[in-house]
Amino acid sequence: MRILVALVLVAVACGFVMHERKASLERRLGKVASTLAGRPAHVHCQGLVGETFDVTTEQGSVWFDAGGQPADTTDLKRPICAALARYRSDVEGPAYGCVVSGGTCPARIEEEVLAVHVLAHESRHLRGERSESLAECNALQTTAEAARLLGADPERAQATAAYVLVHIYPTMPPEYQEADCVNGEPRDLRPDDPVWP
Repeated sequence: MRILVALVLVAVACGFVMHERKASLERRLGKVASTLAGRPAHVHCQGLVGETFDVTTEQGSVWFDAGGQPADTTDLKRPICAALARYRSDVEGPAYGCVVSGGTCPARIEEEVLAVHVLAHESRHLRGERSESLAECNALQTTAEAARLLGADPERAQATAAYVLVHIYPTMPPEYQEADCVNGEPRDLRPDDPVWP
């Protein structure tokens, strides 16, 4: 009986610690999303149970009401949040050099780059953009800022955005691509800045 009670107490303690870590991450990501969205916003990270029964393919989502107003919260899939949780420690490490050089990266690093970009993309939806292709085009241009807000130095932040442009954006479905999403064209958020994205 004592062993059972001890196991229950350990399980409760582990559950509490996991909940607190998740809540702390959500608060940190919410600050980044708020900055990118230009308004107060929250991030909800999918839990283990949600992941177990999830059959959807999107990596994040923002709900819009019937009037076209976005919710104040974005829901991010569990693997995206896990990658964002480790991003700060990995972005300054030697493994992230593949992003800086523009080469092919191991899965762990590519997951982190994608996660930063997903947060930038969902923040565009939080800002009010419903179109996937326009949110994606705008997110390409704000991924560097997201990376910087998450702890990257300016060089690695810009390299993160460039990596998305070269390695991830071309593989996206057509509904996420915008033909005039190029430097100097109407979708350019910073037309006076020669740096792209």
